[in-house]
Amino acid sequence: MPTIIKTDTKSNSVITAKTRTKATKNSQGISSWWKETDKQQRLNGFIGTASFLKEKQQYRYRQSNLFCRLYSNMPLFGFVGSNLNKMSINSQLPSDRSTCNIILSCVDTLHSRITQSRPKPVFLTDGADYKERNLAKQLNTFINGELYQTGAYELGEEILRDAMIFGTGIIKVHEDDDNRVALERKILTELLFDENDAMYNKPRQMFEFCLIERSVLIDLFPEKKAELLVAMQAYPTHDGGDPTISDQVMVVEGYHLKSGKKAKDGIRMIACSECELLKEPWNKKTFPYVFMHYSKRPLGAWGQGIPEQLMGTQTNINKLMITIDESINIIGVPKVFVEEGSKVVNSHLDSRIGTIVKFRGTKPIYETPPCVAPELYERLDKLIEYGYRQCGVSALSASAQKPAGLDSGEAIRSYDNLQSDRFAAFSKRYEQFYTDLAYQIIDLAKEICKREGSYQTVYPTKNGTKKIDLPSIDLIKDDFVIQCFTISSLPKDPSGRLQKVTEMIQSGMVSIAEGRRLLDFPDLDSDQKLANAAEERVLQQLDLIVEEGKYVPPDTFTDLTIANQRVVEYYNLYMQCKLDEDKAQMLRDYFIAIQTLKAAAMPPTMPAAPGNPPQATAAPLPQSNLVPNANTGQAA
Repeated sequence: MPTIIKTDTKSNSVITAKTRTKATKNSQGISSWWKETDKQQRLNGFIGTASFLKEKQQYRYRQSNLFCRLYSNMPLFGFVGSNLNKMSINSQLPSDRSTCNIILSCVDTLHSRITQSRPKPVFLTDGADYKERNLAKQLNTFINGELYQTGAYELGEEILRDAMIFGTGIIKVHEDDDNRVALERKILTELLFDENDAMYNKPRQMFEFCLIERSVLIDLFPEKKAELLVAMQAYPTHDGGDPTISDQVMVVEGYHLKSGKKAKDGIRMIACSECELLKEPWNKKTFPYVFMHYSKRPLGAWGQGIPEQLMGTQTNINKLMITIDESINIIGVPKVFVEEGSKVVNSHLDSRIGTIVKFRGTKPIYETPPCVAPELYERLDKLIEYGYRQCGVSALSASAQKPAGLDSGEAIRSYDNLQSDRFAAFSKRYEQFYTDLAYQIIDLAKEICKREGSYQTVYPTKNGTKKIDLPSIDLIKDDFVIQCFTISSLPKDPSGRLQKVTEMIQSGMVSIAEGRRLLDFPDLDSDQKLANAAEERVLQQLDLIVEEGKYVPPDTFTDLTIANQRVVEYYNLYMQCKLDEDKAQMLRDYFIAIQTLKAAAMPPTMPAAPGNPPQATAAPLPQSNLVPNANTGQAA
């Protein structure tokens, strides 16, 4: 399907009255359209069911519209409506905008905080042999390439914001016109399913409403051109409808999952009011959508967002702000008290500097009465503080400030952990979102590869990009062999991150070279590449042996200490995983070549003088700027 334009409440009536009447009369067939063998009856039941759900769940459109206004002061539907019209009249800004929007502040602060880390799906094996371990490594490279190719992280930031505003963010995984995996953002008002069916978040059927340009739809389904030419326009230009130049048709895409392993009632169907456009089997266990919830409800498939949680508090803040504003405008204007009968020239009471005011009798008095009671300001401050506390976002974080005295890396890290604990569950859902997305991408890529013969993606590396083929499909059949996890992130603040990495190096958990990688500071990239070049070259040679069976021997420029350590580790690891004998022999040959180079580099032994045993010379301890007592021999 092409990129789909968002719908609005006016398109609720796009389904023709004729079709709705048929669906109402055929009430017994509305809930079982997937069982119909007659094409017209199936179309009537399909469109009738979707139309019934949309009519029944009008409250969801009103709620989403309200939540969008609370966040952005703009409606979700008809966003080119009244507010922008107000701005176009005499260059005046709309007067109904909130001037103290804590919902906007909380959403943007939390969104910036969560998106600082990018969860990375990693396929792992449990007690697997060499081939399965190698497959997991190939899948890791492939999924990283697909996340890069589809722009998943950039799109995921929008989905995260949708989840905070509407309660649920949705991304659709589909195949584009070039037979590639593509991702598309969806608004929760575009998806419909029965609430009773989704009580435990496991609906069996789902519908998606979308607007598509008529010419695009005809190009996709040329055999249905006659029916599509007479299909009703989604935005009519008559009968009081908003004028528009778009000729769009409302299209419904629906799914029904299989009732069992051997059942054949899994269906995917696309239709408009006039005809059935596509019908094909759907044998997958899930829908092609990935959901992210901000706060999950006890029942139902939709989540709860920040605007819904803070709606009462934000409403009271708005009322107080309006009261204070009106009080200041009406009462807080300076006034001049002139005694009746006194001879004061009113024209002398102006705004010029140094004006001489002539009077006879009582002197004029300038007064500005108190216009707002202090209790109103106290109430406003308490509401704002309570709103931030209710959401769990610190008011200091929202204003980009840190508490006074929090200067050390350890203190900043502890403060960061306290705030992170409040959103631990939400952070896990954010990571799980990318895990589920990885499975959906791999699943669709397998289908395309099976149909087209191959599937290739582009993977960004330190030295540019390279093309990666999807690993063998036959080895990805068992879901219990490959599991997907996410890598947790270090503290996001540079001071806290440096402190944590330094502690890991001091405890011996990682080497200095690995610590440089974990710091991930942009100004260390150049130095990191040079410092790790020797180890990266050794790892590349060993990977070629294990993965492709290509032997590249070490030479005089190879760091023999690192090479000796790594080849021993590779040999011990992969021999347990049933490494092929020819590749194991290459690792042994690589080890022997290292020993030969070591022996050739040793200086000749000088004979000791008779009667004087050789004395050992004390060497100075190696030093490091990062960790004074660390051995820098491993960090070369």
